[in-house]
Amino acid sequence: MLRSLFVFFMLCSAYASAGYYDGTEGLTGDALKAKLHSIIDGQKPLKYTQSGNTDWYDGKNIDVWEALVYTDSACPDDKPKCGLVQMLYLDDVRNINQANRGKSKDDAWDREHVWPKSRGFAKQSQDGYTDLHHLRPADRNLNGAHSNYGYGMGGEPVYDELADGSKVLSGAYLDKRKQSFEPTDRAKGQIARMVFYMAARYETGDNASPENMPDLIITKGNDKQSGQPSIGDLCTLVAWNDTFPVTAFEKRRNDRVQELQGSRNPFIDHPEFVDGIWGNECQTK
Repeated sequence: MLRSLFVFFMLCSAYASAGYYDGTEGLTGDALKAKLHSIIDGQKPLKYTQSGNTDWYDGKNIDVWEALVYTDSACPDDKPKCGLVQMLYLDDVRNINQANRGKSKDDAWDREHVWPKSRGFAKQSQDGYTDLHHLRPADRNLNGAHSNYGYGMGGEPVYDELADGSKVLSGAYLDKRKQSFEPTDRAKGQIARMVFYMAARYETGDNASPENMPDLIITKGNDKQSGQPSIGDLCTLVAWNDTFPVTAFEKRRNDRVQELQGSRNPFIDHPEFVDGIWGNECQTK
């Protein structure tokens, strides 16, 4: 059954992206990045929170909350409105009623900005703030631990506090000295491909209305967050993309995000684009 679903999602994604990347053949480096930008530029932005949107299954006045219930649904195909949402970092699902809308309970889930919004787009009027390709449902404790740190390996273990007050290891790590957050293995590849998407999507020239976005840059290493539109660590993210392959869930999600905002993540459809653009910067000697 699982193999059949995987093949189904692979076929759906192949159909959805047919012809989408015309013109990328033979390109590498900045030329490939520029071509991808021209393809994915100009998505349909959603409201971050739509006042009065209490029914997250009616398809009306869709905001980011309702969008994530669809894109990250953990419901079976025969019960698409079961109310369950897949978490990013944990192999866990939560009910839509556990959304952190002011309750701030330990079993709540947040809308995690994988590229932290304080790194270049702190205002909801900026397109990156509501871009579904890097917004994911995440346990509020892990979302809080990530904060606005960049990505790297190692550090102190991050504990997830459960609803009953007990604490369990999450599989994530935080290194405040190196200013880095290591997510769980289940999230590493997904996070890498989302960060690469953001760097290709928002380029020089996107600073005018309606996008109002700076050029987002992935750096080697991590430093203290100073409001600049940059994040690291480049070579760690390249390695995660190579080590943790694209999943059927990512492919389905990519299709669903395209339904809602009209754009795809190229690095899910073609993870080899990562090495084609950034791989030479991370070759070991």
